[in-house]
Amino acid sequence: MAVGRLRYLPCFFTCSAILLLVVSINDVEASSCPRVIHKKVGDTVELPSCLPTDGATDRVTMAIWKYGEKKLTDKNTIFHDNQFKGRLELSRQNLSLTVKQLTLQDSGNFSFVSEVDDKQRKTVIISLQVHEPITKQPTLTYNSTWHTSNESCTVFLKCRAPSESSVDYKWTVRNKTRSGSVLQYILSVQDGDTDFTCTIYNIVSEMSMSQTLTCSNALQGSSPSSVPLIIGLVVGMLLIIVLLLSLLCYTKSIGCCCNRLIQPPTQVNPDEAQERVYSSLLHGDGCVYETIRGPEDPGAGERPNSYINVTSAGVHG
Repeated sequence: MAVGRLRYLPCFFTCSAILLLVVSINDVEASSCPRVIHKKVGDTVELPSCLPTDGATDRVTMAIWKYGEKKLTDKNTIFHDNQFKGRLELSRQNLSLTVKQLTLQDSGNFSFVSEVDDKQRKTVIISLQVHEPITKQPTLTYNSTWHTSNESCTVFLKCRAPSESSVDYKWTVRNKTRSGSVLQYILSVQDGDTDFTCTIYNIVSEMSMSQTLTCSNALQGSSPSSVPLIIGLVVGMLLIIVLLLSLLCYTKSIGCCCNRLIQPPTQVNPDEAQERVYSSLLHGDGCVYETIRGPEDPGAGERPNSYINVTSAGVHG
């Protein structure tokens, strides 16, 4: 009985070795055929067909690349009636698909349907995720509360990304990392200068910003990003005040000139009128308009109708 069992041992080991070999081959193929690919805007990506490397490409009888339900290529042709027009390349060696100048709208599922020796292979589905790269640092704001009893500070820090893009946040303080956009931390006077670093990141890029704080009774809070805004508001208000004052002065000077222009003509002594005109010109009056009666006397029952208008823009020395 025992001898009979021993005869089956070589067969058992042979079958096990073959099974392990098949599994290892499948693992190698799977490792070279990613199911999810992450890229950033503007990148180029190659989507593998995941065909076997034993010359199966030469035996492919049907091959189709799709984006969702939209047909992009067949075995020999690239179709251009889609969003990828002019950005696709199809490899003749392994039927991999290359997509250039990626955009956020290119994210989605690509599928490769094929037949080898007229037998359909399992459909390969690759999820492409295109991300916006982070190009600007985050902004940090903080506030603190001083505790007199133990001479410590409770610090509240907030980190914000410069855009509405989807990012994750992490804080680094004294070689320790915490997640989230808001951080509450307790500092003591003995801690001295402490660096707080906020990092915003996605799967393709990251940017950081640091703030150094020291616990003291004078540490109240700051908002670095609001300083330029406050300065701009103050300067704007000063400019508005200056403009209003200038407009008021200009309006008053125009009113003075107009009042003199609409005054009705009156009979005055020629000598007095000449003295007023001369005095106005001498003092640089910007709007001089005086009425002087002529030398002739009006006839009986007639109003004086001969006047001389004197207008001056000022006296120049």
